[in-house]
Amino acid sequence: MCGRYILVHDIGTTGDKAVLFNVENQSIVDSTIVEYPTYHPKLLWAEQKPDDWWNAFIESTKRLLKKVKPDDIEAISFSGQMMACLPIDRNGNALDNAIIWMDQRSTEEVEYIRNKFGEYDFYSITGNRLSPTYPVAKILWLKRNRPALYNGVYLFLQPKDYIVARLTGTFQTDYSDASLTGMLDIRKKGWALQMLQEIGVDVDKLPIIKPSTAVVGEIDSNIAHGLGLHHRLPVVIGCGDGICTAVGATATDPYDTYIYLGASSWLSTLTSEPILDKSMRFFNMVYIEPTLYTPTGTMQTAGAALRWFRDNIFLLEKLTANLLGISEYELIDREARRSPPGANGLLFLPYLMGERSPWWSPYARGVLIGLTLSHSRSDIARAILEGVAFNLGLIMLSFIENGIVIKEPIALAGGGAKSSLWPEVFSNVYNKEIAVLKYREEVAALGACITAAYAIKIYSSLRESKYINTPQQLYRPTPTEVNIYRKMLDIFRRSYLALNDIFKEINYLYRY
Repeated sequence: MCGRYILVHDIGTTGDKAVLFNVENQSIVDSTIVEYPTYHPKLLWAEQKPDDWWNAFIESTKRLLKKVKPDDIEAISFSGQMMACLPIDRNGNALDNAIIWMDQRSTEEVEYIRNKFGEYDFYSITGNRLSPTYPVAKILWLKRNRPALYNGVYLFLQPKDYIVARLTGTFQTDYSDASLTGMLDIRKKGWALQMLQEIGVDVDKLPIIKPSTAVVGEIDSNIAHGLGLHHRLPVVIGCGDGICTAVGATATDPYDTYIYLGASSWLSTLTSEPILDKSMRFFNMVYIEPTLYTPTGTMQTAGAALRWFRDNIFLLEKLTANLLGISEYELIDREARRSPPGANGLLFLPYLMGERSPWWSPYARGVLIGLTLSHSRSDIARAILEGVAFNLGLIMLSFIENGIVIKEPIALAGGGAKSSLWPEVFSNVYNKEIAVLKYREEVAALGACITAAYAIKIYSSLRESKYINTPQQLYRPTPTEVNIYRKMLDIFRRSYLALNDIFKEINYLYRY
């Protein structure tokens, strides 16, 4: 292939998705993914090995460089899973596994911060709700439980920042990743020094913060030679996947709204100021252009709940799908369509790893409500799809209650957007138009490509990229189904509230 390219790596939860972006025809021309495992040494713990990220980066880069000349690549940039806690030494070596976003071990540290500082005060400064998913709690967990390791830490980094450090020898982060650590003053856009001092986090263990478009260095000549890249290749730090996804999903102007439907799922939009909810149901991140913010509500398990169904209830059909040459998720779609809207009165609470928005409870658990001998596997499949949509629906309602406009159509991206049924369910639960985008699974990487193109002046504005990821299919609500789901959504909300104390009792009975 000939042309001018940007090389991007999305250091995600399941693997490194690398893409080549052609800046001349504004399209992704090639992509590859190298997967790596997540380790769960204890209940609700989740860790990854930084060497796995690095090895995936090396392998995926080599695959893509077989297709282009090294001199044709004009920049390299990154997207990455957010909210990790990776301790490194002064030489950039990892001192332990990274505690990743879904880890829930630091519940006691959350209570400590709450008692020390106050929950709403924390929220008003950081734009984030107190939760064990945030790095501030994970750092305190290490300080309390592994003090020798903590004392030897030079810096705590995020996944993409670790790869950038190994490439350039510089230790930095960007505003988007910093804004989801629970340690950034969301308005001043600097580390919240007084708060961190009060709760006992050493600010000198946090990296320098740069804009997402910052060129932070060039690739180390030895690494460049080993990969076949030019050693003067500029490295753009990029942004966390939540923000890369925003621009990749065409959210560049206030109130542009999108849903990402992957292992986790989130609803997000753009505003000119942080939006603080009195009930703290959603959080705020800093956008690529630091004058904008992205109020966001994230749920822990969306596609991951469907994967659980596939691996535990739909296991034999995986073999059937392989024989037919189709995705097992397509078979699940077909199965779910055999059940009517409302899944014959079966309701699923999709809280298989606790929950963030809107409940912010590490104790929440997955539940099937209303199960009878008359229900089938089709009903369970549909209830899972609907349960994810209901939880995102509660997040949407919290946006609307705070005066946030939900601009239509709502863009839909992520692996779950390949489903023919899920977008239909979303449209009817929300009574809004849903647009499935051209680039769905590559949307975060696409956002990193656009960020890099903006950083090296290929684009003079992010708005120039708005029509790269065009809608491929539009879903409109059906009034009869809208009425069914409106009633089910309220039952869904009340079901969680009725079970909240039960979830806590179960957790105390089986403490990890």
